[in-house]
Amino acid sequence: MQPLTPQQVQAYLGHIDSHAPQQADRANLDRLIAAHLQRVPFENLDVLLQRPISLDADAVFAKVVERGRGGYCFEINSLFARLLLSFGYQVSLLGARVRWGLANDAPASMLSHLLLRVELREGSFIVDIGFGGPTPPCALSLHGRAGLGDCPYQLQAPSAEQPLYQLQARQNGQWQCMYQFDLQPQIWVDHIARSWYTSTHPQSIFLNNLMCARSQGSERLSLGNRNFSRRYPDGRVEQQSIESAAQLVELLSRTFGLNLDPVSDAEPLRQRLHSLLQFDHP
Repeated sequence: MQPLTPQQVQAYLGHIDSHAPQQADRANLDRLIAAHLQRVPFENLDVLLQRPISLDADAVFAKVVERGRGGYCFEINSLFARLLLSFGYQVSLLGARVRWGLANDAPASMLSHLLLRVELREGSFIVDIGFGGPTPPCALSLHGRAGLGDCPYQLQAPSAEQPLYQLQARQNGQWQCMYQFDLQPQIWVDHIARSWYTSTHPQSIFLNNLMCARSQGSERLSLGNRNFSRRYPDGRVEQQSIESAAQLVELLSRTFGLNLDPVSDAEPLRQRLHSLLQFDHP
């Protein structure tokens, strides 16, 4: 995986309204994470519309920075990794098995999520700006909660009962597992194959459900099919049901900040959502 070009770096920073770090440290890493989460949504609209997902570096850059869209983990976490590499951060790719929304005794899920490991002076940290729901607003240390305060996210280290790391989110007073992972570095070409499977398999959750998420101030906004959620820093979650496909498209544009062309994006998406979610009204 190669860094972005200097021209791409400047355009990316302008897009997320941030500036280049003077040194590759934790404070600047957290600042870049926060800026990205505020501006670039997680979204799977192209998958829903059965459009090919290109993970070519220039194609992802064009989609996110030049066209004002978002993407799912393989797109936006890989783009963010290239940005970090451009600033001298030491980055490696990891793979995770998503457990969010599953019962504790549910069968193992496939290795379908890309996250990042970043080495800093303080040690190893996990970075993930590409999860379609609750998302840590900062880097998480593999060695404890130092510096996290009341952050409603934590990493649970492996144990005799659970041999994998777990990223957990606090929701309504309880810790829930988002995903499980180990520290085996993943090769980029393997993630390309996983992305193809995730975006094309008939039973893929991404092909059969609308998903979008971004941060707004200290809150995390999420959209799953008809369900619009607002997650607060203390773990509280408010939910609202959306009543039409047209309202969903409007929400994606106005609230999540996606740049949707009225003809080539918005109308095909409205039709797809109306059919998929079986709304009574357009």
